[in-house]
Amino acid sequence: MSIELKVYGHIYPASLDLEHDLQKALEQAIQDEISNDVPLLERDNDIIRISFEGIYFPIDDVVEVLEKHLTPQHQGKLDVLDLYEWTLTRYTFVQCKLQSNQRSLNHVLDYSGF
Repeated sequence: MSIELKVYGHIYPASLDLEHDLQKALEQAIQDEISNDVPLLERDNDIIRISFEGIYFPIDDVVEVLEKHLTPQHQGKLDVLDLYEWTLTRYTFVQCKLQSNQRSLNHVLDYSGF
């Protein structure tokens, strides 16, 4: 199986409800066999980290969960690298809103701070 998507992100402070809902949303993810050793969702104190490499990531479900739980205190980002479309979509959490920007992977490093 070839890796078509890589998704990395973090959010904090993370409640147990947020973690539970993210875990449910991620049940549909199809990881690369090599990546199965890395937990899709990992908690470190009040930070939740997402690490994914594979062919299907339920981004719409994850975005829906994040939008439902965002508060003014939340910080973090979610990067979705689509190796098939050759794009990077970055979701950031700003004042209870999820914002997204997309760039070609050819030009990602040209933008400081994305």
